[in-house]
Amino acid sequence: MKNFFKEENKIIIIYVIIGFAWIYFSDRLLLVLTGDLEQFNILQSFKGAFYVLATAVLLYLLIKRYADNLKEQKSEVNSLNEELTAYNEELLAMNEELDQSLDELNELNEKFISMINLVSDLDKQNNLDQVEFLSHLLKQAVQIVPEADYGKVYLIEDGVCRFVDAVGHDIEILKNLKIDQKSLFHYDEKGIFTSEQYSINLDKIPRKHQEGFEKALKEIKDSLFINITVNESVVGRISLDIAAESSAKFRDTTKKVLQSFATLASSFFAFKRFDKLQGEFTKELISSIIQILEIYDSYTKGHSENVANLAAGVAEKLGLSRKMVVDTYWAGMVHDIGKLLVPVSVLNKKGRLTEEEYQLIKKHPVWGSQALADSAVLKHISKYILYHHERWDGSGYPEGVKGDRIPLVSQIIAVADAWDAMRSERSYRKPLTKEEALAEIENNRGSQFSPEVADKFLELVSKDNFSIKNSAIDSRSSKSSLSFNEDYFEYLFEESAEGIVVLDSEFRIIKSNQYFLDMFDYQRYEVLDRHIKDVVVPGEKSDETEKFMELVKSGERVNARSFREDSSGEKVEVSIQGFPISLARGKTGYYIIYQDISEFRDLERKYFNSQQKYRALFENEDIIILIIDPETGQVVDANPAAENFYGWSRTELKSKKISEINCLSPAEIKAEMENAKANNKNRFLFKHQLASGEIKEVEVYSQPINFSEKEYLYSIVHEYNKKAARKAELVN
Repeated sequence: MKNFFKEENKIIIIYVIIGFAWIYFSDRLLLVLTGDLEQFNILQSFKGAFYVLATAVLLYLLIKRYADNLKEQKSEVNSLNEELTAYNEELLAMNEELDQSLDELNELNEKFISMINLVSDLDKQNNLDQVEFLSHLLKQAVQIVPEADYGKVYLIEDGVCRFVDAVGHDIEILKNLKIDQKSLFHYDEKGIFTSEQYSINLDKIPRKHQEGFEKALKEIKDSLFINITVNESVVGRISLDIAAESSAKFRDTTKKVLQSFATLASSFFAFKRFDKLQGEFTKELISSIIQILEIYDSYTKGHSENVANLAAGVAEKLGLSRKMVVDTYWAGMVHDIGKLLVPVSVLNKKGRLTEEEYQLIKKHPVWGSQALADSAVLKHISKYILYHHERWDGSGYPEGVKGDRIPLVSQIIAVADAWDAMRSERSYRKPLTKEEALAEIENNRGSQFSPEVADKFLELVSKDNFSIKNSAIDSRSSKSSLSFNEDYFEYLFEESAEGIVVLDSEFRIIKSNQYFLDMFDYQRYEVLDRHIKDVVVPGEKSDETEKFMELVKSGERVNARSFREDSSGEKVEVSIQGFPISLARGKTGYYIIYQDISEFRDLERKYFNSQQKYRALFENEDIIILIIDPETGQVVDANPAAENFYGWSRTELKSKKISEINCLSPAEIKAEMENAKANNKNRFLFKHQLASGEIKEVEVYSQPINFSEKEYLYSIVHEYNKKAARKAELVN
């Protein structure tokens, strides 16, 4: 526009100058050319026409030049506009790529958090049964993998594939469809596989089941699956599916994620195998403890076994799991073990107890719980012992807890303990009749006893033919019941995840469990009535075995690590536990437990490798990660990306509290956290100080995770200013 006015001014000025010059000089010029008045007048008449023609030519030339300049400038402007348009389109494309990268980064963060949670919760998941664990694993996998619409997970036992859970597909139908393992694609192979027909070869399924599968399975376009293996054996499979109408497809990163899930599942199954015996213990061990207690306390003879039988019967009536019924039984057997620390003069005093003596006796639940908590075998029932004298209304001891804060097993033992005490003779009173004891339980329902437990107990003992000896726990006529006697002992013996043999006084095998046979590759008939040295002891371990035999003969326990041989002569690294037991008719025998620690060490190595993989996700230079103790605010760990961003070394970062890095005031931090909580988000906007003193605005994504039974905050940090400035630049 400025150039336009400059050109216009030039034309006007030139026109004005020529006009005035013509007016001023034309007459003088004519007088110079002629002195004749007539010629002067003639020329005067042509002067105006000449002026018009001259100025017209001049104006034409000036205007044409001006117009040519305009055309040239317009062409340049159009060209520049095209360049700007192309540049703008390029910026928009870059913006989309950056947004996509940010989305992928956030997605990666979420996957990383989920995988960290899975690993940190493995100890909790190990308490689940196989079905619960696999269901949890499948749901996590479908949640973490965005392209997966459906999924299913199976258990494979004795060559039979059983559906455990499904997402999207109809699991209720699938649960009733058991198929041969060979009906699965790649059923005995390692690796990650894809198929357009689920992970099942439907052509190999019997026709009677095909209709069920058609009803149960949603239509898919692709399936990604992997086998779950333990010691080279396939024990299950996890499969993810993409819906038929979806445009998504499985990415390479998804295959790595699924591999991690399979590794996690394999670790879980292996842990379950080696952890099983930790939750079980033998009749002989507990019986020996109870016998000592009965000698010590004249009033407890038969009491512990009575309480155990009653408690287990109530647990069955409450519909508790088989394991919980077993735990209830053993908790009843040892509930008074803390009395071994009460002076015998107080425990067996016939007169009234003093207040000081009564306070001593009230400590026996604490002492008993502490004793059991130190045992790897018994620690899981120690809490039941601690609370078995608590009352429903909170007036019990030792802690005065009430209601559902009292463990259910402790609630059960409290009723069974009170009943047997009422029905037993004491130095200061005769036993109560059955009717009197029933009335006491009824009257204290809701005050001393849990209402639900009291009701089930009353149902159990109100039967006309009821007696402790033939209660549900001891009944051999019921297949579902448990027994302290041979039925229960057989259950522990066969279900143990260790190789167990029972030897006679000559150290000949009179009983072996299946795990022992599998461990050393024998058939049962091949080992019965043979000396233990002739079955599993290699020649170089003969002297060692003789020493072990002498120890158990003298009543000592054996606890050692060594190696033994299987039927083919292959060495098996084992831990060995042995102790004497009483057999029928008072004969002495020996109980020997073998644990295959070579497999356990292999498991530890695999689990360590698995941990290393997840550690590798943390150790990166792209995503800034801090692990923070929420109780103290201490930075527990920081990764290389955090070192690069903040300018401090990992050691320096770990020496700081987050309050030394976050520049917001406590009030501002609280307001930001409350805002995040109100909006149900774990995203915070903070200001962090760097080692250089520079202040950076940051976005922090925090989520709690568990490590070693303690909760920490896992925080991903993004530089807020850089991202905001980049977006603003792209928009402008």
